[in-house]
Amino acid sequence: MGISLVPGWFLARQAKNIGDARNGIILGRQRLHLQGDKLGRFLRGLKRYGYNLTAEQITQEDGFTETLFSALGYPPIEALDFTDKEGAQHIHDLNEPVPDHLRERFDIVIDGGTTEHIFHIGQAIETCFHMLRPGGLMLSCVSCDGWFGHGFFQSGPDVPWRYWHHARGCEMLEVSIVPRRRPTEIVRIEDPTGKRRGGERALAGPHLLVYAARKPMEAKAYVQPIQGHYV
Repeated sequence: MGISLVPGWFLARQAKNIGDARNGIILGRQRLHLQGDKLGRFLRGLKRYGYNLTAEQITQEDGFTETLFSALGYPPIEALDFTDKEGAQHIHDLNEPVPDHLRERFDIVIDGGTTEHIFHIGQAIETCFHMLRPGGLMLSCVSCDGWFGHGFFQSGPDVPWRYWHHARGCEMLEVSIVPRRRPTEIVRIEDPTGKRRGGERALAGPHLLVYAARKPMEAKAYVQPIQGHYV
């Protein structure tokens, strides 16, 4: 797993929503998947979001991304994984419920493309919510459509809108899809609730779903989410 153009630029444009966050956690310690010309393209693209950085300012010798997060203005980002093979600080299988010691511990939770590989994906998403402090920021970049075989699942807009917004009461700061081959094309996705077939659309080629959600300060009564066109 790693940070490439789409998630990298998503993190850059969401940095404005960090506020006074003290800490964060990412699912799986992510490597920087940007080398050569692609790294240069990424740095040029960062200027759209007010950054003027060099390769030396965002890379580190071991290939991971803590330096990138720091350069973008994020607080210290720890990692959660089901193994300690890559140096994660927290070991937990996301197929299982969140342990008590991780509940409401982080101001930022980042899914950089992990939940799609977890068989019990709903449980993994629930864990992300419960790890956030009230007012915390959830950032997600997962496979959306046209990426057969990449993971167990491909997600649609009902995940951010019906779970994070309607079921959990989060403010949605961004819900977009981005084609992997045209990573500057950001298509905002509106709430599909009540639309015919949930605002269904067909996509050609692999796309990523990116969303940013702000957890409410006071929890609302939870009702299991259903897809928008079944409401």
